[in-house]
Amino acid sequence: MIVKGVCAPKFEEVKEIFQKYFKDKLEIGANFSVVKNREILVNIYGGEKNNKDPWDENTIANTFSLSKGIYAGCIANLIEKSEISLNKKISYYWPEFKINKKNIEVKHLLSHQSGLYRFKQKLTNDDLLDFDKITKILEKQEPDHKPGEKTFYHAKTHGYLIDNLIRKVTNLSLKKFFKEKFSSKYNLNFNFGFEERDFENVCDLVQNKNIEKEKVVEFTPFNNPEHKFNFYNTRKWRLGGVASMGGHGSALSIAKLYDLLANDLKSNNKEIISHKKFKEILKQSNHKIDETLKLPIKWTYSGFILRGGWMFGKNKDAFGHNGWGGCLGFGDPIEGIGIAYITKKINPGMGADMRAINLIKKTYEIFDGN
Repeated sequence: MIVKGVCAPKFEEVKEIFQKYFKDKLEIGANFSVVKNREILVNIYGGEKNNKDPWDENTIANTFSLSKGIYAGCIANLIEKSEISLNKKISYYWPEFKINKKNIEVKHLLSHQSGLYRFKQKLTNDDLLDFDKITKILEKQEPDHKPGEKTFYHAKTHGYLIDNLIRKVTNLSLKKFFKEKFSSKYNLNFNFGFEERDFENVCDLVQNKNIEKEKVVEFTPFNNPEHKFNFYNTRKWRLGGVASMGGHGSALSIAKLYDLLANDLKSNNKEIISHKKFKEILKQSNHKIDETLKLPIKWTYSGFILRGGWMFGKNKDAFGHNGWGGCLGFGDPIEGIGIAYITKKINPGMGADMRAINLIKKTYEIFDGN
């Protein structure tokens, strides 16, 4: 199997590591990209996207919760234009939210401190595709705690809440907003819901290990509805564009977006957001332990994760978001780069995936040596 794509000569060792993944059967289809100030340093891919077609430069994959970092970029742009304020209440923009949640502010929602981290009534995976139904459920649902009191990762609810907030502010769905303001402008191969042409480019996901079925004692952010892996390969899921876990894209498109954000912070390019406003909204929220993940996640009040260990490189100012299965994307304003990894072969869990980490470590080793 030959790895294809763009790789600057000095990053040849990165390509060798990536190539070895396929030789050792750690990978069967993947894409890794590094972009620095709009220059594509690395965009390598290999393997297959399905049973008959090879992975190519246009192949996209379901990025699961990495999608949350992409729509955090949308929110950053709306903050730059003063259309959204982190300190305003959600109900200021979304009146129906007042029913029993009048004190939840935008920053509480983005930093997973709203108390709306799970669905309290039993749902099916098909229910996730009914945006209006889910929105009404969340409008009526009582939060589990006071806003800002605790941090619980909103694995599935988050995207509906952010998508509807964007709709209230712009009169556009997240799908349309991202297409008009980001993907068309910056040529990003990423979507929140397929057009017909996207089906020819998507890779079918494969489980590395079977997901153990959890005994449901109470509803959590993850088990309602329960994961049904094959559902994520269906046509209806791809059309649905479930924002919190259904964004699809290439590693190059993700790296390009994070490169823009990183250099807005580094050089005040103001492509998406000014340096001053970005610095303000990247402040870490006040609760280090995420009680869903049982980990010390450094959430910002704008929806990005800070200092994710080697998942986000070596510099403490890096920001991004990873996703279930092994994909990740981040921006590093010290180096002025965006980096992303996507994969067909889904590993269980939300933790660091060594397939991406090894490539990232070697990338930084090369930067440090030059």
